[in-house]
Amino acid sequence: MVIGGGPGGYVAAIRASQLGAKVILIEKDLIGGTCLNRGCIPMKALLSDAGLLRSLKRSPVFGSLFPEGLDLLQSMTDRKAKVVQEMVKGIEILLESYRVTIQYGEADLLGGTRVGLVKREGGREAIETDVIILAPGSKSKSIPNIHPDGERIITSDEALELGKIPHDIVIIGGGYIGAEFATLFSTLGSKVTIIEILEDILPGIDSEMVRNFQRVLEKEGVKILTRSSVEDLRQADEGLKLTVRTSQGIEEMAAEKLLVAAGRTPRLDLDFQKAGVEVSPSGIRVSRRMETSAPKIYAVGDAIGGILLAYVASEGGVVAAENAMGIDRKMEDFPIPICVFTHPGIASVGLTEKEARAKGEIRLGRFPFRSNPKAQVCGETDGLIKVIASRESDEILGIHIIGPGASDLISVAAMIVGQRGKAKEFTRLLQAHPTLPEALKEAVLDAEGLAIHLPRPLRRK
Repeated sequence: MVIGGGPGGYVAAIRASQLGAKVILIEKDLIGGTCLNRGCIPMKALLSDAGLLRSLKRSPVFGSLFPEGLDLLQSMTDRKAKVVQEMVKGIEILLESYRVTIQYGEADLLGGTRVGLVKREGGREAIETDVIILAPGSKSKSIPNIHPDGERIITSDEALELGKIPHDIVIIGGGYIGAEFATLFSTLGSKVTIIEILEDILPGIDSEMVRNFQRVLEKEGVKILTRSSVEDLRQADEGLKLTVRTSQGIEEMAAEKLLVAAGRTPRLDLDFQKAGVEVSPSGIRVSRRMETSAPKIYAVGDAIGGILLAYVASEGGVVAAENAMGIDRKMEDFPIPICVFTHPGIASVGLTEKEARAKGEIRLGRFPFRSNPKAQVCGETDGLIKVIASRESDEILGIHIIGPGASDLISVAAMIVGQRGKAKEFTRLLQAHPTLPEALKEAVLDAEGLAIHLPRPLRRK
């Protein structure tokens, strides 16, 4: 029995079926979970269209074709809905091909490996199973004294369904969700303000990448207030009035929409105590085999806390299913690539510069995309690639990217860092021309002081 049909749950169901299990998957809403229906996929569909619009507007060839005030959001929203529908249908076909039985309704734990099901179409059922895999997912974090109403004060769910571009929007939260929405609405012409309580936006990302991204946002008119919080919120005739406490004092501002994007938190609505499953505010407690404290009950995905990413959930689903079917498997400690699908994109894997310096002597390599032929051809020259290598062992400790193709390049970078690759070894590999991976090779070469396409005065050691 798998409870939850998101990236952790449906992958667990398929893997268990591959290994010979008879699987029932219970989903209370839509197959694909938050990622497919209200998160990763719809957001990236909108950002893809926004990125294309941004490139065309900046193009010396096509830029004049796009008048100011052009509102394409409804068309973008309609296309996004079609993308999501097709992908949901695709996963349902996948599950059907593996003979996974899908039950729609509310599940709960009854003790042992018994599950109660309140069916969507009506009726109740208690189901006895051999193994349970929990994948209940996550929900949006709330902020004290700020209560979304779905109209003026919205969450990411409502923001993804807007059919009209807001004149001005204030975003509470400068993490990856807030940053991506800031990129989206700024590109579409909204006046955007980000309010972040921490010292910097995008916590956890290498500070040099954050500084570069912040410069791009501010250049495009986005106002960023860090070490700031909303002190008061009032309804006005055509929007909202906010009182914001900033590091410089109190500031008053108006907004048509207020988007609460403070991140996500594990969804812990099941009766875990009845089943003997230990939980904490940070999530369901599991071992590296994805076992909970209760026999024959596993848990995966956002509900276990940690890094809430779809691909981490999916890998956890595979590990849980294999252990449930008698294969001894643990989650590996490979570095996890992080992507932020802004414009320009950001991607990171391994240690940040600050973390690496705390462990020993390092060498840094940098290569700007303005010196890469493919970036020049595409007209996307903002950003750079930064490589961090151990001075003692030559091991590549971290790779950080801001610029075109960041989310694709990071897959290669993750392999290098995950396999503890040496800088000198990677520089001997040929890269096709003209391509973006050439910039990655040049950044690694620069860590050795040997970048070919970087003028000597621009080199930084």
